[in-house]
Amino acid sequence: MKPAYDLILFDLDGTLTDSEPGITSCVKYSLEKMGLPVPSHQVLRKFIGPPLYYGYVKFCGMTPEQAEKASVYYREVYHTTGAFQNTPYPGIMELLEELKSAGATMAVATSKPDPIAYRVLDYFKLSPYFSYIACPNESEHSGEKYVLLESCLKHCGVKAENAVMIGDTHFDIEGAQRAGTHFIGVLYGFGTKEEMEEKGGRVFAHNLAELKELLLIPD
Repeated sequence: MKPAYDLILFDLDGTLTDSEPGITSCVKYSLEKMGLPVPSHQVLRKFIGPPLYYGYVKFCGMTPEQAEKASVYYREVYHTTGAFQNTPYPGIMELLEELKSAGATMAVATSKPDPIAYRVLDYFKLSPYFSYIACPNESEHSGEKYVLLESCLKHCGVKAENAVMIGDTHFDIEGAQRAGTHFIGVLYGFGTKEEMEEKGGRVFAHNLAELKELLLIPD
């Protein structure tokens, strides 16, 4: 078997790891510390994927100043415990190993800020599989996916049309479209097929077995 693409780009939260417990508990902590109402769990889950600052403004109606303060409170606990209330999806290590053995070049493009992205990938022993990790620093509020993807393409020396982005939300497909890469939506994460289809998604994997079939082809 050989890789179907010259570069395989992975989102982190909701694609490589199930980060829901840590992220939602830290958002709840930040809101409680500010004396603000905590929304439903369904709303808290929406924080998984987009930049943190965006989540506070979009989903909690915060002002920029409030979002900045909430982000500080969030990181107080996320840096120590929340980041590790997380686990790789069952089978992800085996998939990465098979891709690596087949000669695939892989990278990560995540809105999770540096250095947390590196700590999480190192903690779960995922880092060695990736040639490059693109993430914003903590002072950047956008972390737009297309910028991260373009950074990966440039570092790995691969043309956009020969790369694929794998993610679970509309942020991932929007980034892929702007960067010009292919896109595969995974349906075991936190986004929905409907939201990705609305943005033009056409190729989906319900599980890692289906994802493997899309990424490895016969020699």
